[in-house]
Formats: sequence, structure tokens, C-alpha cells
Amino acid sequence: MRRLKAVVFVLFCFVFISNSFGVSAEEIASEKNGLDVTFVMDYSGSMAANDPDHTAIGMVKAFVDTVHSADIRIGFVAYNDHIMSSAAPVSVRTQEERDSLKALMDSTGYSGNTDIGLGLSYAYGLTGQESGRKRMIVLISDGESDLNGSSTGRTLESSNLDLKNTVEACQSQGIPVYTVAFGKYDGNKDVLKEISGQTNARNYTVEKPETLIEVLYGIFNSNMAYRIQEITNSIYAEGSQSIRIKLDDSYLDEMDVLMISAQQIGDTTVFYGDQQIKPVNLVHYSVAKISEVKNDIKELTIQTNTLKNQELKIYLISYRGLIPVMEIETAAGRNQPLPYRIYFKDKNGTVITDETFYKNFTPKMEIYADGQAENGRKSLETAIEGGVIAGQVVLPQSGTYYIDSRLDDVMESCVFETARIQVINTPPAGELPDQVRYNPFSKEKQFVLDDYFTDFDGDPLLYTLDQDAGDLAEIGLEGGVLTIKPLKSGNGNILLKISDGEAAISYTYSITVMPLWKAYWWVIVLVLAALGAALWRIFHKPKPELEVITEKKASNRFQGKMDAYFISQPEGEDEIPPLTFPMYKIKDNRVSLGDLMKEYPNASAALGLDGIFLIADEDRRMILYHSSDSSIMIGSSIVCRKIQYSVSFGDIISITSPDGAYDLEVHYISMLQ
Repeated sequence: MRRLKAVVFVLFCFVFISNSFGVSAEEIASEKNGLDVTFVMDYSGSMAANDPDHTAIGMVKAFVDTVHSADIRIGFVAYNDHIMSSAAPVSVRTQEERDSLKALMDSTGYSGNTDIGLGLSYAYGLTGQESGRKRMIVLISDGESDLNGSSTGRTLESSNLDLKNTVEACQSQGIPVYTVAFGKYDGNKDVLKEISGQTNARNYTVEKPETLIEVLYGIFNSNMAYRIQEITNSIYAEGSQSIRIKLDDSYLDEMDVLMISAQQIGDTTVFYGDQQIKPVNLVHYSVAKISEVKNDIKELTIQTNTLKNQELKIYLISYRGLIPVMEIETAAGRNQPLPYRIYFKDKNGTVITDETFYKNFTPKMEIYADGQAENGRKSLETAIEGGVIAGQVVLPQSGTYYIDSRLDDVMESCVFETARIQVINTPPAGELPDQVRYNPFSKEKQFVLDDYFTDFDGDPLLYTLDQDAGDLAEIGLEGGVLTIKPLKSGNGNILLKISDGEAAISYTYSITVMPLWKAYWWVIVLVLAALGAALWRIFHKPKPELEVITEKKASNRFQGKMDAYFISQPEGEDEIPPLTFPMYKIKDNRVSLGDLMKEYPNASAALGLDGIFLIADEDRRMILYHSSDSSIMIGSSIVCRKIQYSVSFGDIISITSPDGAYDLEVHYISMLQ
């Protein structure tokens, strides 16, 4: 029974935690918000020396052509000492949209002075305020502002003030400004480092224009799941070239082949499965988009014509559109396993379960308690189980915990939102049996407390005695065993403190020590019963037979009527007329003739009618029973004292007083007569 109580308690705690905190794991997705990026390009005259072939602009256009356009919008601002062209962030999903934006970039050339404050503030004004989207600015310049000889009327002071105000606005709204110090111009580029540093971004230096594409993709590595691979960077002879690329990435949404050259790129075809794709050729770069990627195709071939001594750089840019998810319960019990899983879902919401796929990832999970120092972080173990990345942790202390998680491979770094875990400590519970009976003669009783109290979290319990029972009983507590030895009758309480090491409860156990007469009442009852039986035998008098007969006939009722005639009575008395008694009206089952003739007390007394009884019998008969001294006959039969006689319809009862003065006849007749 005690073990059953413990099991019931554990089940109760399980149901309680399940209902209160929800054992269903919560999915925390590392979904990337939509991104609006605005390129701010320095079109001043100094850029002409650093980028005579406009390769920098070409690399930005190459980015527009190759970027995975699922949820990205691109804006553009061209500036020198005034705004030369601009566009607020627009979609680049279709080739028409991309071509329109690229045409804007080609609408002007390098010339004039440099006004970084003007260009950056104008770009900030184009970023918009749409909620749920990230905003980012990429500033590409070869140095500091220079307005000497500018005809715009702006001064260096006004440019720097615009720059300061714009950087502060970007700081407050969380808009990072990535800066790219472009070319070999030896002007002061520290201002670019300050801009990126103050807006929580990075500064890059690009000396060769064709390497700008790698910098641009480096900027977006936390916003897109992609992999940029340099396939070749070689000098080719004149003729037809066949370049094979091995494909080893899985679950891709798109692949782009980007070709870059300082010379005109020749006629090119990309062979992918049964597809033959003609790239978009834009002089110094070309792009071939593969939007229907198949996992069973493991190679593509680039067939291109090169000029003599043509330097050609080829990149393969792969995009993956899966949604990374961390699954974990946000409420748990102490010392209970807390499982967690990391996996990907495809665009249909189906979980990817592929052990080979997940072997390419490096998960990093760290847990720390609320208020814990940075060095108190603990790494969590993971393994590939059930086709996903999984693990579990056991937390020995209650409180609030946080788990920071990320998942890295060659294509992306998935940083999950911090998971907040509430670990609950369930206090001990249980009770001692309340049916135990104590009396001053009781033997010492012992209770192994672990048999009665349980901790759902599995902690060992510590017991202390906070209050004993005084002089009612001797109480001992040692090694988790409670000992009770009653001393005298009375009531008292024992107060126990039960702790699981983190929480404690106070438990009151009531003790009632019964007096001996209560404890052994059954002995007293037996003695009294034996004594009562003996006295009953001595003093018991049986019920009078009349009472016995009456009780036996209790369910019967009188029928018919009786006619009474006084045949003789003393001289000088008034003559008593014939009498009729409707017996069916009598409610009781017994009546005496004296009760019927109360109006004639003298005659009743002389005849002893109070001692002559009629009792209702079955089948409309009556029983006559008497203890009088009169002579009684039924018909011709003499009726003896204290003997039962049956009276039926038609019978005549004759009664004569002892002195012969009264003579009475009673006729029992049916109502139908």
C-alpha cells in the first residue's frame, strides 16, 4: 500500500508538470528576415584611376545577377559631390528587374569630388521603415570626402555633419553600414573604418576590383545560406575550353556559375544534366543561373571560348533554401532529461532526416544559468540520432537557463534565437499512515520515511524533527527512520521537515494515544455481554401469551359485527337493550369486551369483561382468549382460561357471571346477513 501511494504521487507529479509546463517541444526556427540592402557607390573622379574598367560596378552587378532572390531587395545610390542616380530597394526576382537595376548603375561614369556624408544620408533616406525586414547599407569608396573646388556649395563641415547624423541614426535603428575601401588610393580611409565600427559592421579593403565579389558575399554570409567556390583562376590559351565542376552539396535551391575576366568573355554554354544554359554575358562577367537543382546530378560542364592569354576566374555559387530548426522543451523538471534536436525543414515543412547530410555540419550549443558569468557557459553534447542532430542535458538545479545554439557548414551559419528554459523543482510529498492505533501498552513503532515520502526529481531526502510529541510519547529520528513509543493517553503532533536539498516542506503527523478502556473496549464488551446473558437468564420473564398472540396476529383486521343480548341481569337495574358492535371499524387487531361495553360499567365488572379478549385472525375469524372468572361457552363448548379458541361467523359466545346475576350472549355475524 505504501509503495502504491508513492507510485500514485509520481504519476500525479508527471501529469502536473505535463499540464503546467507542456511537455511538447517548442520549435525555434532560425528564419532569416527579409533583407533590404542599399549599395552606396563612390563615382568620384578618383575612382577612375582605381577602377578604369568599371570592374567594381561590374562586381555589384554580378552580385545582383547571382544573389538568391528569395527575399532580398536591392537599392543603389551613385554619388560624387552630388547624387548622380538612385533607386530605393527593389525586388530582383526576375531577369527584367535585375536588368533595370543594372542599367541604372551603368547610367553614369566616374567624375567630380567626393561627398560621403551626402551619399550615405541619401541612402539612409531610401531604406524605408517596413517592419520585419532587416536593413543594411554597403558603402564602396576609395577614401575620404574631398570637396575642394566643388561647385555644389557644400562644405566639408556640412558633409561631416551629415555623416555623423546618419551614422547615429543607423546606430539607433540597428542598420549596419559595411564599408569597402576600394583600390590603391592612399587617402585617409580611417573614416570608413569608423563608420563600420560605430554601426556594428565590418570594414574591408579591396585592391583588385575582381575580388570585390568575394567581399560582397562575405558581407552576406549571415543572411543567406550559400557557398561560393572558386573553381578556377587561370590564364587560358586561345580556343575552346571545357571545364568540369564536381557537385557535392545537397538540397540546393539554385546554383549560379559566375565568370570574371578583364577581357571579353567568349561564347559560353553550361551543360547541366540535359539542360544547356546560355549565360547572361556582360563584357567582363557572365552569369548562368540553374534554378532547378537535382540531387542526382553530380557534375556540370562549362564550355567556353577564350582569347589568347585570357585570365579567367570562375565561381560556383550555391544556395540552399532550407529552414533550420532547434526543437526543445521550454519547461523541465530537475534531474529530468531535457532532450533537444536540430534539423532542417524544406519549403513544404517536411523535416529532413538524412544522416549523411547532417555529418557536414558543426553544431555548437552552450547553456548557462540566469545571471551566470560568461565563463560559466557549458557546452552541450550532440550526436546524429534518427537522421537529425540530437542530444539531451540533465539540469540538477532549478531556475532559468538559456541555450545559445548555432549550426555551421560550408554554406551558412545558422544562429538560433536564445532558448529560455524554466527548470522546475518539485517539492517532496507523501504522508504517514493515519490508521495506526496507539495506547500506553503499544510497542515501539518504526517508520522508514523513504517508504512514505518521495521526490519526483529523484533527489535523496533529508529528514529533521522540528517538534516532538512532548510527554505523550518518546520520538526518535535517525537514518531516516522515525520511532514512536507511546507513554500516556492524549493527543499530540510531530512536526517533520523534509528537504530535497533545494526545497523543504513541513509535515505534521497527529498522534492519538487512546486510554486503556478505549483500546480494550472489546474486552469490556465481551465481559458485559456475558454478564448480561447471565442476568437475562435469571431475571427474564417471558411475555404474556396474550401479548405473543397479539404480536403474531398484528397484520390481521376484524371483520363483520357482533350483536350482544343480556339474557338476565339483577332486579332493579335498568334493562340493557340489545347492542351492536361494528368490528370492521376497530383499527387495532385486539379488543376486550370491557372496551366495547364501557357504557355499562356494572355489568362489565360483574362479568369480568376486561379479561375477555378478541384478537383478529385469518379468514375473518377471531381468537377468544380470557382470564376472567366468568363461565364462558362457544356454542356448547366450554372455554377454559388462557386457552385460544377460534370464533367464526355464526358462533354464539355465552358469558355468565360467577354469581349468576348476569347472563350475556354475543353473536358474531357477517355484514351480509
